[in-house]
Amino acid sequence: MFRTRMLQVFRLAALAAVVSLAFGSVAWAHDDDDYYYRHDEAREHGYQNGYRDGINHGRYDRMQGYRYNYKSDQWEDADGGYQHWMGSRGRYKHAYRDGYVNGYQLGYGVYGFRRGGDGDRDDDYRWHDRDHWR
Repeated sequence: MFRTRMLQVFRLAALAAVVSLAFGSVAWAHDDDDYYYRHDEAREHGYQNGYRDGINHGRYDRMQGYRYNYKSDQWEDADGGYQHWMGSRGRYKHAYRDGYVNGYQLGYGVYGFRRGGDGDRDDDYRWHDRDHWR
């Protein structure tokens, strides 16, 4: 009788351990999802902030007649607009630099015709090859 009772207790304990592990792994997976969304949020904010800053820098360089060069202090620091709640600073910086380069190219006019002089449509259209400027 004692032996049968102990066997039942061990079976119940084993079942409880299996159930606990199953629920624990589900909770852990949920935490991973939260991390993924924070990671994605850092990337999204980083790219958008970098893109905006890059466009402004590209437009400024074009209007001043400076040569194509996206490497600035902003691009180097790559943390403009970063907030701790966004997630990983490293992921933010990586996305910021990607967005900055794309925004700079658009602002500078690398993708096609650019307006020169005082901005008059007939003033000065030139085609610029992207590889020429690097």
